Amino acid sequence: MKILLTGPTGHIGSNVLQAALLHPAITSIIAFSRRQLPTPFPDPQNKLQLIIQSDFTHYSDDVLEVCAGAEACIWGMGVANMETRRSIIVDSAIAAARAFVDAKIAGEGNKFRFVHLSGTFVEKDQKKSLWFMNEGRKIRGETEVELMKMEKEHPEALVAYIARPGVVTATNSFFPALLEPLARFINVDDLAAKMLDTAINGHHTQTLEVDVLRGEGKRLRKQSRVDSQ
Repeated sequence: MKILLTGPTGHIGSNVLQAALLHPAITSIIAFSRRQLPTPFPDPQNKLQLIIQSDFTHYSDDVLEVCAGAEACIWGMGVANMETRRSIIVDSAIAAARAFVDAKIAGEGNKFRFVHLSGTFVEKDQKKSLWFMNEGRKIRGETEVELMKMEKEHPEALVAYIARPGVVTATNSFFPALLEPLARFINVDDLAAKMLDTAINGHHTQTLEVDVLRGEGKRLRKQSRVDSQ
């Protein structure tokens, strides 16, 4: 299976990339990044192709040709600064999804899976007054609304999934696993495992809250360890 990935240099995206390189169902990964990877990733099967992209709202015909045959995209771009937050979270994600759907990169008659990394406490109502994180929560809500709207416009070509993690902890975090549900925490490896599985197999609901991401991620990682024995 061929997939697309954004944010491979970030905390979450880099872990998704590592998981994809190790997953037996993934044969090709087209990763979009603003810069080169800081350190090489082990890639014995030569799955990875990195595309340096400065503008994530425009995709040339040559780039779309490279993407042809991809069945899913995991959109994991992080926010570099407050000034670029809207362009990255809303504009880039929507432009990319539209470009991939319009180009029919998944093939005629095939649904393209777009797995979008959102956030917690998302608010879709742009007129609602919020007590905290007002702009950030509404921006993510706007993106979710636009992706679902695009899916309704192209039901034969797109299915969108929304991942809503809470606080994402590092691989070797000392935060007790038993306390994760109470604090809305999730280990980055659990999140990466479930986002990748959703790109491969889909999910029975389109919005995946942190408890689902955490529980399913742990189950998938446990199963992977069993299978590798």
